[in-house]
Amino acid sequence: MREFREEGYQLTYPDEIGFAFNPCLIIQSGSGKVTSLDITMSDGEKKQRVIMQSFMNEVYADVREYIQGFFDSLSFGNLEYTSIVKSQRGKMIMFSVLMQNDEDTMKTISFNVFYIWGALKIGGKETYNGHKVLTWFRGFPFSFGLFCKGGGSILLSKDGVADRYINVDEPGVYDVPMTDEDDAKMYYLIHDCSGAFQEVLFDNTFDMTFRFLGGGTHTEKLRINIVDGDESGYYLRWIDRHGFYCYYLFKKGVESRKITRDSVFMRNNLLAYDMSYGYQGYTGRQQQMSREDTIPVCAPLVDSDTFDMLMDIATSPCVDLFAGYDADNRPQWIAVTINAGTYKKTKAVLQDFVTNIVMPEVQIQKL
Repeated sequence: MREFREEGYQLTYPDEIGFAFNPCLIIQSGSGKVTSLDITMSDGEKKQRVIMQSFMNEVYADVREYIQGFFDSLSFGNLEYTSIVKSQRGKMIMFSVLMQNDEDTMKTISFNVFYIWGALKIGGKETYNGHKVLTWFRGFPFSFGLFCKGGGSILLSKDGVADRYINVDEPGVYDVPMTDEDDAKMYYLIHDCSGAFQEVLFDNTFDMTFRFLGGGTHTEKLRINIVDGDESGYYLRWIDRHGFYCYYLFKKGVESRKITRDSVFMRNNLLAYDMSYGYQGYTGRQQQMSREDTIPVCAPLVDSDTFDMLMDIATSPCVDLFAGYDADNRPQWIAVTINAGTYKKTKAVLQDFVTNIVMPEVQIQKL
């Protein structure tokens, strides 16, 4: 975390990059008696303000829920698969913090933090924007995501031979699609040519610091292995905890269909009324039913890193099933959910990853 010290004021505030679902701490202290902290946050369009009162001569504010509010209008699924796009899953938030002490003297400090719609594990064992190995099942829509700290460029090499550069001009989270023109036979390598695509750790220090790791010229960031000819199964995409889209083609298991009864009632036959015994006849049993289709899917014999990548599908708030291309060759997706459950990762070198897709509710007639 960063610090500001001046004339008895001390303010500890977030690093240059943060995650909306990790603690977003602003702490005021100092030699004088602190009374309040007035925090204004803005992304250029939306503004939020919070005033925190002191306790034991300190003000301790965790503004993560306010930061999450800047992503309320985030639209999922509208992903462009023809050109590189700067994603709205990362936003620059501008802070203005007014500090006040018991003598009614005030001090204002302004700073910016780039927040990502995601989270990291605390302890420094998980790297954001680090090296990854991905799988592209050719014939299906695919993209990879990268965070750029500033202007820079990446180099795509196909089968080990330099192919093309992609330039980015400003900080952000970028979605880079692979298209029909990307015709490598076996794999692509993605290199950071400028050091702008830095890796980040969530350090295990008491102040919850995000720590940058070094990145040099032509540092390999991604390896994308290509699988051709496999078109059967269920192709899913989801947003992982780091805010990147992930993709995988799963093998389909035996589908199950759960039928539940919403209500049962008997409808009287109004033409069969007896003065002594009342209604004697019924037009029949009436039922209102609902149906839920669940499909088990499997990624057979994946390695440890791929298993960890697939695990994020179980907790992702956005999971889509590929439903083919439309007349204009644009991919179509159906929103699905994943059944809650327990996932066990063994020490085996390769193991199956199995989960269950819950399809959208089947619409049926009801009386």
